[in-house]
Formats: sequence, structure tokens, C-alpha cells
Amino acid sequence: MGSQYTVLIDGYCPVCTGWAAFINKRDSSNRFSVVAQETTEGEEVLSNLPEKMRELDSVFLIDESGKWYAQSSAVIRILLGLGFPYNFGAIIWFVPSPIRNFAYDLYARNRNRNSRNS
Repeated sequence: MGSQYTVLIDGYCPVCTGWAAFINKRDSSNRFSVVAQETTEGEEVLSNLPEKMRELDSVFLIDESGKWYAQSSAVIRILLGLGFPYNFGAIIWFVPSPIRNFAYDLYARNRNRNSRNS
């Protein structure tokens, strides 16, 4: 059995649930457990969210050692965990994290606006 990662998504966001389906379809090693933040399980996992991440509107990844990742760092680690060819998407790692996370935040703000209006 491979490593186990927990991915926390916004279950009310169509883009996020699409991302969850993308992960589940391509996770042939069953490395990822995708959980909606609004579920009982999601709320329980979120109760351990590090203080520095509490204000983030983000997908979160928790690795097998219990370390938390958010925003673009979570996305990169998910792509790496999915293996070939998706791990090529991790090339965005070379973009400095403030720029990656600025782009992530812009996208997250727009996705929230879009999902509320639909």
C-alpha cells in the first residue's frame, strides 16, 4: 500500500469537486483520500489546521507525516503524487511561491464568486 494523503476541498465549489473527480480518476495507487471540508470528517480534520493557515481559502493537503500544505504547494504535491504525466505540472514549483499563491488566490476568489452566482 502506498502513502496516504488527505486532500480537503470545498464541497460547494463545482471547480473543487471537479478537481476531486480528477484526482480520484487518476489516483491508481489510492494514495489520496479526498474529503469535503463541510462534512463531519472534513470538519474533524480541519480542527487540526495550523494557525497560520486558518485565514486561507484553499485546498489543503496533509501528507503521511501530518504536515499541512495549502494553495499552490498543495496542488504541486497532488500532481507529484499522481505520477506520470501529471507530475510534469509540478514544473510550476520553479515559480516563486508568492507569485504562485497570488495566482491561486485570484483564481479562488473568482471561483467563489462564480459558484455563488450559479
